[in-house]
Amino acid sequence: MQPRYVTQTSSGSSPWQLTNWYGTNTFQISFSGRTTGLSSNWQLDVTLDDPSNVFPSSAGTVTVLTSTAFGGPAPASSNASGSIIVPIAAWRLTVSSTGGTVTVTALQNGVG
Repeated sequence: MQPRYVTQTSSGSSPWQLTNWYGTNTFQISFSGRTTGLSSNWQLDVTLDDPSNVFPSSAGTVTVLTSTAFGGPAPASSNASGSIIVPIAAWRLTVSSTGGTVTVTALQNGVG
């Protein structure tokens, strides 16, 4: 897949970014987060539920987990990177405080 870029300039969460969990290859996705301000606190959220509701969860809501649980980057206030090798349905960038811009680049293996 081609790289996907998500940028947050204020506190809050980006829209969910779906992954290609249908792939027949081993699932791998890498993340790189960059900040332009020294006081930006950010994290990656992941979910195993489908936030688009094509395959709705019986729980009724999306269960949000931190990417650290799957090997992804830990919450940070500076540049960070990490990768996840177990399937996830989607990810999003959440910024709790910002003194600048946070941009995350995601690159997943496979075609699509």
